[in-house]
Amino acid sequence: MSKLKLGLQMWSIHDVFVNQGFEKALQEMSKMGYEGLEFALGGSATLSDRCGYPVDPKELKKMMEAYGVEPLGSHIAFGEFMKNPEVVLQECLDLGLKYAAVGPAFEGDRTPHGDQIEKYKQITEGARVFKENGIQFQVHCAVYGYLHDYKGRPTYQGMIEEAGIDLIQPEFDTAWMICSGNDPIELLKKYRGHVDILHFKDYHPVPYDTEYILVRHNEVCDHHRGCAVGDNGVQDVASIVAAAEECGTKWVLTELWNEENSLENARISAENIKKYL
Repeated sequence: MSKLKLGLQMWSIHDVFVNQGFEKALQEMSKMGYEGLEFALGGSATLSDRCGYPVDPKELKKMMEAYGVEPLGSHIAFGEFMKNPEVVLQECLDLGLKYAAVGPAFEGDRTPHGDQIEKYKQITEGARVFKENGIQFQVHCAVYGYLHDYKGRPTYQGMIEEAGIDLIQPEFDTAWMICSGNDPIELLKKYRGHVDILHFKDYHPVPYDTEYILVRHNEVCDHHRGCAVGDNGVQDVASIVAAAEECGTKWVLTELWNEENSLENARISAENIKKYL
């Protein structure tokens, strides 16, 4: 039996969290077999801001324990962290999170070199603050993370190298690994032992391809009409799960798009991934 655990990223059923509340979302997650939850704050500083209703993180942690769902990590808004570091960090601590992730620091070489260097410094200092408080920092490798920095590195790689792998881990997303022209298995091997969380997101093949990453990204987004993980998408779930386990990954997470039928796609995704766990 696999040692990998199955989790869900909050955005996958964002509509349920916002419109029906955390208890309903946790009930549904638990029924589907999801063992952990990664929060997603977007541009908000706190879950209360994100959801539009009061959320007490300590009470939420108790509720999650009651449903057998582990509070795993959070996609924080780094801009909000820079403005209100105590507020953002404290919510992560109150929830008992092990991880905190941010997106790519900037949009590759479209950002002036001086700004790139400053962003790397800010991210490194932020990662150090979280590490000192027992939380592992991560870069969620969205497609912009594969654009190159002033040294010719993918931005996600630059973030890791400037801070050090002990301060920043990669949190890869299978959809954007594939969209960016990378082999998920090869990237897992490259960062063996440092990819604690792997996001599974999928998309149906698109009719138009190009060498330029952002055009591919836009084509994927423009043609997206809903796709559960493993539902005739672009990836071999079985081989990626096997590689993740072999490379020391701890959690595989479903991350869906802004789906109209979010619960059904979350259920199908769980079933398709659990076949290989």
